[in-house]
Amino acid sequence: MIELDVFYFHWLSTMTAPLANLRPGMRLIGNVETLALARVAIEKFNDEAEPLTRGFPRAADKARGLLAAINAVLPPVGSPLLPDLSSKILTESEVQRIHAFHSAIFPTLRDESMHSYVVKFEDQRCLSSYTLVEKIESCFPPHCWDIIDKSAKREFEECGRCLSMERYTASGFHALRGVECVIRQYILALTSSLPRKRDWGSYIDVLQQSGADTSAVVVLDNIRTLERNPLMHPEDWLDVDDAVGIFNISTTAVVRLAGGIKKTQKRNVTVHDVTSGVP
Repeated sequence: MIELDVFYFHWLSTMTAPLANLRPGMRLIGNVETLALARVAIEKFNDEAEPLTRGFPRAADKARGLLAAINAVLPPVGSPLLPDLSSKILTESEVQRIHAFHSAIFPTLRDESMHSYVVKFEDQRCLSSYTLVEKIESCFPPHCWDIIDKSAKREFEECGRCLSMERYTASGFHALRGVECVIRQYILALTSSLPRKRDWGSYIDVLQQSGADTSAVVVLDNIRTLERNPLMHPEDWLDVDDAVGIFNISTTAVVRLAGGIKKTQKRNVTVHDVTSGVP
């Protein structure tokens, strides 16, 4: 996936349009601003790592040609080849070269754009697309996000991206996988090991037997019965309300699990201090 600034294309057109007015015999001193602004606009196409270059490689090739043509007439500041601006006259070959590359960029860009998908993400109910794609951690209390491990964070990051792209069933899967990661983390904090059976029923039994937070166990049992088990069947697909609902109840479960993990960690530290004789 490539992130594009849509406004850039308008800006590129505005900054390079005056190049069409260049004529042989013009003084360079009177066209420095035109050439310099066009150079600034097309330099974004000159970096191989830029999304623009990756997304529109043929247009980028034309842009690099235009950049070279401009630099040949007006070298960048600091270049030892910088001409005497007051006396330099634009030649016919220089102007023709600039015009040729300039006129080639936009038809090429139009052709490449016709075969590219540009997607505008919409908010999903109360969840903004920015939050879902870039800042999913803001959906959790800071102390909770700090406690859960990297595997759970990765699942919720994927959940947010899927939800923003309207892949609702995939979003539900990732949300529940994220919860399961935190369940396992809580079990490890309580028992220092994981049960052999890897299913939520076994996990919930272990949590209950180990004195886990009751509110967390109740939420998990509801999720297991009402959400997770039905979603395992291939005929079950989620819509936006299903996906948002699963995400919301999953965040609730994670907050309660994280609270239980924090309490267990504190208790373990206290027990260690007592048994080791630390005052």
